[in-house]
Amino acid sequence: MNVTGVLEPFYLGTIRGWAPRNTAITVTLDGAPLAEVVAAAPRLFVGDMAAAGYAGFEIAAPPTLSDGQPHVLRAYETESGRDLDFSPMTIRAGGWGGGVTGVEGRSIRGHAVDWLAVDRPVLVAAIAGSDILATALARPAGDGPVRDGHPFTLTLPPEVETSGAAVVHVVIVGADRSLSGSPVIVAQKPRAPAAALQRRAAQPLSMAIQVSAPNIRVAHEWGDYHYAQQLGRSLDKLGVYARTQCHDEWTSEGFDIVLNLRGRQRFIPDPAKINLLWVISHPDRLGVGEMDQFDHIFVAAAPHAQVLAKDTHRPVTVLHQATDPEVFHPVEGEDDLPSPAVLFVGNSRREYRTMVKWCVEQDINVTVFGSLWKDVIPPKYIAGDHLPNDEVHRWYGSAEVLLNDHWQTMLSGGFLSNRLFDGSAAGAFIITDPVAGLAEVFGDSIETAETPEELKAKIDHYRAHPEERRAKAEAARAIVLAQHTFDHRAATILEVVEALRNKPRLIDAA
Repeated sequence: MNVTGVLEPFYLGTIRGWAPRNTAITVTLDGAPLAEVVAAAPRLFVGDMAAAGYAGFEIAAPPTLSDGQPHVLRAYETESGRDLDFSPMTIRAGGWGGGVTGVEGRSIRGHAVDWLAVDRPVLVAAIAGSDILATALARPAGDGPVRDGHPFTLTLPPEVETSGAAVVHVVIVGADRSLSGSPVIVAQKPRAPAAALQRRAAQPLSMAIQVSAPNIRVAHEWGDYHYAQQLGRSLDKLGVYARTQCHDEWTSEGFDIVLNLRGRQRFIPDPAKINLLWVISHPDRLGVGEMDQFDHIFVAAAPHAQVLAKDTHRPVTVLHQATDPEVFHPVEGEDDLPSPAVLFVGNSRREYRTMVKWCVEQDINVTVFGSLWKDVIPPKYIAGDHLPNDEVHRWYGSAEVLLNDHWQTMLSGGFLSNRLFDGSAAGAFIITDPVAGLAEVFGDSIETAETPEELKAKIDHYRAHPEERRAKAEAARAIVLAQHTFDHRAATILEVVEALRNKPRLIDAA
């Protein structure tokens, strides 16, 4: 492969490109030097570019690129003077229009237009990770008036459907932002392993999913119960019979596999079973030697997984929390939406939780659902003790701002709250506290606030700029649907189970 490199279409406020690793690149703007960079950053490629030794570079866009005037951006190899593909590129902020109208298989349809030159064709590109997957011209379709733009169809390469690079940005080359409706998802549902497919016609594996909810009478008030139920439905698709157990009925009897969602209580495994531990909360409650009694430990936090791996000889892997997009989905078209300005859903446990405390201090009109808030915050903020699970998506998706925070042990360990995944799937714009590992999963699609003043400033800004809220919410939802549904988690868990079933095991004594 002999590729000089690529200057990528400009979007999300960053000048990006890639070239052979460690190549020096000179970037100019309107003929004047802008930056000298080296292609050294790891990048995500759909094809084999990474293996072939390519790496990326990024430069923050200067304010000049936002002035509405056309500017010529050039990127070339410093030593040879050869331009990267797509260089030079003329960029202009504003005056563009269009959007994505549909995705079918590997085809993305839409329309695009340069409103300052409506008769001129415009070049549209589809980008996943660092790959320009496809380009197409949006050409004038006739002599009539141009309303929405000129039509285009992008045809993506077949490897997109098998690469996992399902989040695709659709941009006009030379514009300053993505098209409306971008990014899009190239649907790729996890496939059951062959052994699981065969089991559907025979006796399925059985799994007990254990949660910390005390009993079935109060289970509906516990998030881990709904979490387990949704995971169970995804496991069922893969040929596994899954049953959720509240704490008062924990048992491994009659099950092939036990998956303990580690919360408040500890479970003593039966060595004759396949025992999986998923640490999704309360990491401080893990007992000495507890992990050694399980076959495999999943941790819903990359930073803390590295810590726990030092304390056990059992395999430890990162497995973030997830969501069910059939339960949490956007609310466009639904009637009688609650539409709160600022929303927080979570129990107090007699503690003054950070985001709610800051809202009260800054006189932000926050709507709060959850138990034990009485006598903690003024009654005017409390909307109810409990929000039914089948109503949560309506509140999340119609709120202008959804707030999220983490208990201190979750925050420091990098445990991303399940609300981040549920809210994003429902199309919510979210502001959270700055939990470790957030950017690695969500990029810049979820906002953070570190002080009461910053929270108020960001709420005021984004409420006044609904188009910016919408762009971030759409980006977060695309990330979740591509990588963080319970279908994804069920497939990963079953892969581990199949590997354990095919090798000798030894569980340490209690």
